[in-house]
Amino acid sequence: MRPLVPTLLLCLLAAPLAQAAPSGCFTAKEMAAERLVRQGLYLREGAMACDGNPWNFKTLSLWQDIDAKQGVKFAAQTKLRTNAFKREYPKNWQFQMRIWDGRIVMHYRNYPLGPEYCGEVKKRLQEVAKGGWNSFNKQAVIAPDEVKFSLRVCQ
Repeated sequence: MRPLVPTLLLCLLAAPLAQAAPSGCFTAKEMAAERLVRQGLYLREGAMACDGNPWNFKTLSLWQDIDAKQGVKFAAQTKLRTNAFKREYPKNWQFQMRIWDGRIVMHYRNYPLGPEYCGEVKKRLQEVAKGGWNSFNKQAVIAPDEVKFSLRVCQ
Protein backbone atom coordinates (compact mmCIF):
# COMPACT_ATOMS: atom_id res chain seq x y z
CA MET A 1 0.00 0.00 0.00
CA ARG A 2 2.87 2.38 0.77
CA PRO A 3 4.29 2.55 -2.80
CA LEU A 4 0.81 3.47 -3.99
CA VAL A 5 0.68 6.68 -1.89
CA PRO A 6 3.64 8.46 -3.59
CA THR A 7 2.33 7.41 -6.99
CA LEU A 8 -1.13 8.72 -6.17
CA LEU A 9 0.29 12.02 -4.90
CA LEU A 10 2.38 12.40 -8.03
CA CYS A 11 -0.67 11.82 -10.23
CA LEU A 12 -2.74 14.34 -8.26
CA LEU A 13 -0.03 16.97 -8.55
CA ALA A 14 0.54 16.35 -12.26
CA ALA A 15 -3.15 16.38 -13.25
CA PRO A 16 -3.63 20.17 -13.21
CA LEU A 17 -0.40 20.64 -15.14
CA ALA A 18 -1.47 18.17 -17.79
CA GLN A 19 -4.84 19.88 -18.23
CA ALA A 20 -3.27 23.32 -18.61
CA ALA A 21 -0.52 22.37 -21.05
CA PRO A 22 0.13 24.98 -23.75
CA SER A 23 -1.33 24.03 -27.11
CA GLY A 24 0.52 26.65 -29.14
CA CYS A 25 -2.72 28.15 -30.34
CA PHE A 26 -5.97 29.82 -29.32
CA THR A 27 -9.35 28.17 -29.88
CA ALA A 28 -11.91 29.80 -32.16
CA LYS A 29 -13.79 31.01 -29.07
CA GLU A 30 -10.59 32.50 -27.62
CA MET A 31 -9.82 34.17 -30.95
CA ALA A 32 -13.30 35.70 -30.95
CA ALA A 33 -12.72 36.97 -27.41
CA GLU A 34 -9.41 38.50 -28.50
CA ARG A 35 -11.17 40.29 -31.39
CA LEU A 36 -13.82 41.62 -29.01
CA VAL A 37 -11.22 42.82 -26.52
CA ARG A 38 -9.34 44.61 -29.30
CA GLN A 39 -12.53 46.19 -30.61
CA GLY A 40 -13.29 47.43 -27.12
CA LEU A 41 -9.80 48.90 -26.83
CA TYR A 42 -10.21 50.60 -30.22
CA LEU A 43 -13.51 52.18 -29.19
CA ARG A 44 -12.32 53.15 -25.71
CA GLU A 45 -9.07 54.73 -26.87
CA GLY A 46 -10.76 56.43 -29.80
CA ALA A 47 -13.51 57.78 -27.55
CA MET A 48 -10.98 59.26 -25.13
CA ALA A 49 -8.79 60.76 -27.86
CA CYS A 50 -11.59 62.25 -29.94
CA ASP A 51 -13.70 63.63 -27.09
CA GLY A 52 -12.01 66.93 -26.31
CA ASN A 53 -9.90 69.56 -28.03
CA PRO A 54 -9.06 69.86 -30.82
CA TRP A 55 -11.57 67.34 -32.23
CA ASN A 56 -14.55 67.77 -29.86
CA PHE A 57 -16.54 64.80 -31.12
CA LYS A 58 -18.12 64.27 -27.67
CA THR A 59 -17.36 60.54 -27.74
CA LEU A 60 -16.29 59.76 -24.17
CA SER A 61 -19.82 59.79 -22.74
CA LEU A 62 -20.93 57.41 -25.50
CA TRP A 63 -18.17 54.98 -24.53
CA GLN A 64 -18.94 55.31 -20.82
CA ASP A 65 -22.62 54.48 -21.45
CA ILE A 66 -21.66 51.44 -23.53
CA ASP A 67 -19.16 50.28 -20.93
CA ALA A 68 -21.77 50.61 -18.19
CA LYS A 69 -24.33 48.59 -20.16
CA GLN A 70 -21.98 45.95 -21.61
CA GLY A 71 -19.42 45.72 -18.80
CA VAL A 72 -20.42 42.18 -17.75
CA LYS A 73 -20.01 40.91 -21.32
CA PHE A 74 -16.71 42.74 -21.70
CA ALA A 75 -15.52 41.10 -18.47
CA ALA A 76 -16.55 37.64 -19.70
CA GLN A 77 -14.50 38.06 -22.89
CA THR A 78 -11.55 39.37 -20.92
CA LYS A 79 -11.75 36.34 -18.59
CA LEU A 80 -11.81 33.93 -21.54
CA ARG A 81 -8.78 35.68 -23.02
CA THR A 82 -6.97 35.66 -19.66
CA ASN A 83 -7.53 31.91 -19.29
CA ALA A 84 -6.03 31.36 -22.74
CA PHE A 85 -2.95 33.35 -21.73
CA LYS A 86 -2.67 31.37 -18.51
CA ARG A 87 -2.68 28.15 -20.53
CA GLU A 88 -0.32 29.32 -23.26
CA TYR A 89 2.14 31.11 -20.99
CA PRO A 90 1.87 29.27 -17.65
CA LYS A 91 5.14 30.61 -16.22
CA ASN A 92 4.65 34.29 -17.07
CA TRP A 93 1.11 34.83 -18.34
CA GLN A 94 0.71 38.21 -16.62
CA PHE A 95 3.90 39.52 -18.20
CA GLN A 96 2.85 38.22 -21.62
CA MET A 97 -0.60 39.82 -21.31
CA ARG A 98 0.97 43.16 -20.32
CA ILE A 99 3.12 43.01 -23.45
CA TRP A 100 0.14 42.26 -25.69
CA ASP A 101 -2.13 44.80 -24.04
CA GLY A 102 0.56 47.47 -24.05
CA ARG A 103 1.24 46.94 -27.74
CA ILE A 104 -2.44 47.11 -28.67
CA VAL A 105 -3.21 50.14 -26.48
CA MET A 106 -0.11 51.97 -27.70
CA HIS A 107 -1.23 51.38 -31.28
CA TYR A 108 -4.64 52.92 -30.68
CA ARG A 109 -3.39 55.71 -28.42
CA ASN A 110 -0.87 56.82 -31.00
CA TYR A 111 -3.08 56.42 -34.04
CA PRO A 112 -3.06 59.62 -36.14
CA LEU A 113 -6.25 61.47 -35.29
CA GLY A 114 -8.32 63.56 -37.61
CA PRO A 115 -11.93 64.35 -38.37
CA GLU A 116 -12.35 61.20 -40.49
CA TYR A 117 -10.99 58.88 -37.80
CA CYS A 118 -12.92 60.56 -35.00
CA GLY A 119 -16.07 60.59 -37.10
CA GLU A 120 -15.72 56.84 -37.68
CA VAL A 121 -15.16 56.21 -33.97
CA LYS A 122 -18.27 58.23 -33.11
CA LYS A 123 -20.31 56.42 -35.76
CA ARG A 124 -19.29 53.02 -34.38
CA LEU A 125 -19.98 54.10 -30.81
CA GLN A 126 -23.45 55.30 -31.84
CA GLU A 127 -24.10 51.98 -33.61
CA VAL A 128 -23.20 50.04 -30.46
CA ALA A 129 -25.22 52.42 -28.27
CA LYS A 130 -28.24 51.74 -30.47
CA GLY A 131 -27.70 48.07 -31.37
CA GLY A 132 -26.09 46.76 -28.18
CA TRP A 133 -23.84 43.72 -27.95
CA ASN A 134 -24.87 42.33 -31.35
CA SER A 135 -23.72 45.52 -33.03
CA PHE A 136 -20.44 45.48 -31.10
CA ASN A 137 -19.87 41.84 -32.05
CA LYS A 138 -20.53 42.57 -35.74
CA GLN A 139 -17.99 45.39 -35.68
CA ALA A 140 -15.38 43.09 -34.14
CA VAL A 141 -16.00 40.39 -36.76
CA ILE A 142 -15.75 42.69 -39.79
CA ALA A 143 -12.79 44.68 -38.49
CA PRO A 144 -9.44 43.86 -40.11
CA ASP A 145 -8.48 40.56 -38.56
CA GLU A 146 -5.18 41.49 -36.93
CA VAL A 147 -5.75 38.67 -34.47
CA LYS A 148 -4.90 36.06 -37.12
CA PHE A 149 -1.61 37.83 -37.71
CA SER A 150 -0.79 37.63 -33.99
CA LEU A 151 -2.17 34.26 -32.87
CA ARG A 152 -2.47 30.81 -34.36
CA VAL A 153 -5.92 29.18 -34.43
CA CYS A 154 -6.15 25.63 -33.08
CA GLN A 155 -7.17 23.19 -35.77
